[in-house]
Parts: sequence; C-alpha cells; structure tokens
Amino acid sequence: MNIKSLVVAAVSAVVLSSAAHASFITFTDRAAWELAVGGTFSEEAFDDAVLSGFSLEEVGSGHSSGINGGVYHDRTVLDSTYTNYHFGSMINAFGANWDLTPGGPGQGLRLFLGGELVTPQIANTFSGGFFGVVSTTSFNLVTVRSGNFGGGAETHNVDNVVFTSAVPEPESYALMLAGLGLMGAIARRRKAKQA
Repeated sequence: MNIKSLVVAAVSAVVLSSAAHASFITFTDRAAWELAVGGTFSEEAFDDAVLSGFSLEEVGSGHSSGINGGVYHDRTVLDSTYTNYHFGSMINAFGANWDLTPGGPGQGLRLFLGGELVTPQIANTFSGGFFGVVSTTSFNLVTVRSGNFGGGAETHNVDNVVFTSAVPEPESYALMLAGLGLMGAIARRRKAKQA
C-alpha cells in the first residue's frame, strides 16, 4: 500500500464521517422515551434551587420565573425572551413534563437542541404531559423559545427534566478506526523497509 492510497483513505474517512444535521425522534410518552434511551438517565425534579447536571440561563426580559413547589415556572416572550438549559456534558436525549396552561393558551414552545429546531413544537394546550426528544447527534444546550401559535408569550411550568449522557457517535468510531488503520499501515511499511 503506498502513501497516496493511505492519504486518500484518511481523507475519505474524514469526509464520510463529518457530522450531518441531527435527526430527532419526539416522544409524548415517558415510558417510551425511557425505553429508547435504554433506561439510564439523570433527572432533575426541582425539589430545591440546586440543579443537577445543568444550569438555567434566562435571556431577555419578561421572565416570570423561579423554582417553587417542585416545578420551574417560566415565561417566554416572542423571540426576545427565552431560556437556555446548559448541560455540563454532552447529552443526546432530553425531556420533561411541560404544562403550558398556567397563563392560558399562549404561543406554545419550540425546542432547539444544539441550535437545531425540533419539530413538532409543544402545543399551547399541552397540560402537564411528557414531551421528550432523542437525537442522533450529541448536544449540551437546549434552548426553549416561544412557539408560533397566536399570542405574545407562553407561561409554562417544567418538572422532572430527564436527560442522558451521550455515547460516542458512529462518526467518532469511524475516525478512530481510520486512524488505527493508518497507524497499522505506517508500522507495516516501516517494518518492510527495515527488512
């Protein structure tokens, strides 16, 4: 095997393994979400103000937020007021119990995982049920913005946030295998030159 073919193989591995847009599978049944993630996940029940595994960042003005009574109460306003969930490590699944009825029907909610929009959005009539997502790519940021139903804001409660730590993605394995193959070919070539 010559160097040219090794370079072509390495470049091909990098190009073929580059990350594409994420694919999302949404769930409104928590048991189905748990089954999809293999049953291993972390959970934040908002029992106190100390969050585990993530932090909250409220961007813009108009939030009516806080942790009270075991729920996180929040309000998003159009695109100017939204909430970021910053995770301490990469995750590939996220969900929670969402109640969008405290302020009456508003705009609904849109979730962005790592900057990519999840569809469908959470409807403005969602009342305490589970909505979760499993992604094909890992992320460490979930942004909650108002949806595009009528109204000027969305007041909502969040409880029992669940998330899973990301496992290495297939493209990571492809890169690792390509690198190991390249190292093996180089070692074989050196050994052949010494003989």
